[in-house]
Amino acid sequence: KGEDQEMEEKKPLLGREPTQSTPFYKCKRYWLALYAFLGFFNVYALRVNLSVAIVKMSKDFNWSNSQSSIILSSFFYGYICTQLPGGWLATRYGGKRVFGFGVLCTTVLTLLTPLASNSFGCLIALRIVEGLGEGVTYPAMHAMWAKWAPPAERSRLATLSYIGAYMGTIVSMPVSGTLSSSHFLNGWPSVFYVFGVLGLLWFGLWMFNASDSPSKDKSITKSEREFIEDSIALTQGKDELVPVPWKAIFTSLPVWSIIINHTTNNWGFYTLLTCLPTYFNDVLHFNISSGGAFSALPYLALFIIAFGSGQVADNMRKKGFSTTSVRKGFNTVAYVLGAGFLLLCGFADSFHFSSKSVKTIAVLFLTLANGSLGFALAGFNVNHLDISPRFAGVLMGITNGVATIPGFLGPIVAGAIAKCVYCDKDGDPFYGKYWEGNGKCPGSKAEYEAHKCFKEDAVHQWRIVFIISAAIFLFGAFVFLIFGTGKVQNFNTPTPKHNTIEDNCNTSPILALDTTERVNSRVNVYIINEQ
Repeated sequence: KGEDQEMEEKKPLLGREPTQSTPFYKCKRYWLALYAFLGFFNVYALRVNLSVAIVKMSKDFNWSNSQSSIILSSFFYGYICTQLPGGWLATRYGGKRVFGFGVLCTTVLTLLTPLASNSFGCLIALRIVEGLGEGVTYPAMHAMWAKWAPPAERSRLATLSYIGAYMGTIVSMPVSGTLSSSHFLNGWPSVFYVFGVLGLLWFGLWMFNASDSPSKDKSITKSEREFIEDSIALTQGKDELVPVPWKAIFTSLPVWSIIINHTTNNWGFYTLLTCLPTYFNDVLHFNISSGGAFSALPYLALFIIAFGSGQVADNMRKKGFSTTSVRKGFNTVAYVLGAGFLLLCGFADSFHFSSKSVKTIAVLFLTLANGSLGFALAGFNVNHLDISPRFAGVLMGITNGVATIPGFLGPIVAGAIAKCVYCDKDGDPFYGKYWEGNGKCPGSKAEYEAHKCFKEDAVHQWRIVFIISAAIFLFGAFVFLIFGTGKVQNFNTPTPKHNTIEDNCNTSPILALDTTERVNSRVNVYIINEQ
């Protein structure tokens, strides 16, 4: 052997990262990301389809914007209740069944939506229970990634799974618009039947292929399992059940910075998610089919940017950028750009272009505003795994639970502000008129005269909605810049021997053990360079 090779073999293994040469398409963790991607595809397709179908439903049942907003927001009253329980259950008992049955609950209730729609109260009750089922999904998936995602791949794997939600929105909006305007299964009811069946098919795929952790997976290779477990041991130590340190979590400023940012992000996201079809219909005058297609454009941009952000963020960390600087950088870009484009959208009519050009400009700015939020997936959204991989599911339950408040508050506020609606019921004597009364169209001339408004009023009201969302975005960016971090917090570890560390993928050393010893041991003491 040459001198260099002998020196390499004699060099202490302390300081080397665990490595794996298996191509990503043969790795079980990437297949898990694909199954999760399809799961979140279904989750958001099942959630978003009502946002499109309700435009047709409001005509059939004569619902006002305020009534439609109440229906859309009722989902989140249930959604908020199961966030923390879902994270705790997934952390303690595994995320596979929690995630799977949560999606199944939403699927079954979606299939029952056309029947429940005959009663305003029954529909609201069904949406609340549907939210209860879906509320466990994100915390459960975060708990699974805490066991499946090597620290150097957290951004990549998390974004790969969660962008399924955006693809579900991209597909669901135009498809729901087309189905609602068709005669297939009586129009809008077909929206719920088609996506409900897809949800049932996914449930079977998930339960057959997914596992709670690498150690419980029967198809994973030994080398991949050991690679994942050794990599995670770098920041977590021995994998064992320990009590949740509730006091330490709720008094942690980094945790509160994630809570605030999750909330500010969801204010803009949910407002756009639930109200975009109405905005396109009432202000831009797209019919439901084209409105659904154009409404999907912002989520296409979000999908593309989020996908790229996860890859770029992990590459930056491997090249030496600290986790803290990467998270803060991506988060700031997301909110500053998002706020700027929302403001431009609110003032699109001030550019004095033709009506057609204003529509194009509004769609462009809304697309860029929503797409900009994709950067945040490599910011606060994966930060739970940075600061506490052991309790990532619980942290996601807490932050997503609080962040659900904008889910029902945002659309209600938007509905209360944007009260000037467009009467577009074919054959109605007030077709093409704007008014602020109860229902989509006025019932009499006297009623119209008492509550009439104009398109300029609708444009001004929606401008206020966009300004509020932009201000909230900027507040979130400021908070995370000050209090956000990529350091593993002390409450993550069950013993005081572990120091607060920074997961830096370029310099983080691991105590690599002899092959025969590694099977029975895990890394417990290590030092990582903080940048």
